[in-house]
Amino acid sequence: MNVVQELEKWAGELGLNPPPDALAGLAAFHGALVERGRERGVTALREPGEVFRELILDSLGAAAHLPAGGRVADLGSGGGAPGLPLALVRPDLSLVLVESLGRKVTWLQEMVLALGLGDRVQVALSRSEDLARDPAHRASYDAVVAKALASLPVLVELALPLLRPGGRLYAYKGPALGEEIEASRRALIELGGRVQESIPYRALDRERLLCVIEKDRPTPDRYPRRAGIPERKPL
Repeated sequence: MNVVQELEKWAGELGLNPPPDALAGLAAFHGALVERGRERGVTALREPGEVFRELILDSLGAAAHLPAGGRVADLGSGGGAPGLPLALVRPDLSLVLVESLGRKVTWLQEMVLALGLGDRVQVALSRSEDLARDPAHRASYDAVVAKALASLPVLVELALPLLRPGGRLYAYKGPALGEEIEASRRALIELGGRVQESIPYRALDRERLLCVIEKDRPTPDRYPRRAGIPERKPL
């Protein structure tokens, strides 16, 4: 498939006007995922169309909504989605790709260098819970993005401690979002957040939702709980 042509067709619908070098970078990233992503253990997808839809086009769903010049954390970045596509089309952003598995961190570091993003994209080998207790990261991000990482009650506990007051979590979700929001009510109250909006978008034939949660007050120091507990015992 011609990734550049496909992206040009979808850019307007996603509210984007990416420069040609960004489209070339996205095509190169797509090619790397198709050719080596499965054997490197960073994605289970191998068919070019699926990789394009799930890891490239879907990742761009938040691109037009992130704050100008913002500092952004991508939690559970895995093979680099959504962080690397966002970095390519939004050169004003600085990103930290957060990943706890060594083989995926190695892949992310290689991709950052190959795509020429080393001046504004960093890779952190860390659990999200541990990163949020580091003074260099806690309450210091304008935005957090997360795609296919965890249910919304868990994401709220992982993300809000990293956000400054007024910062926002952008959670990539599907049609069950309403149920996840309902399940997140206690976590939002405890951690200092509120659902700001849900933004619909499409990735080829799939209808998706971007759940935007704003941090409206400081998160208590006791959160997040120790690594693994938010997932095992959601608030």
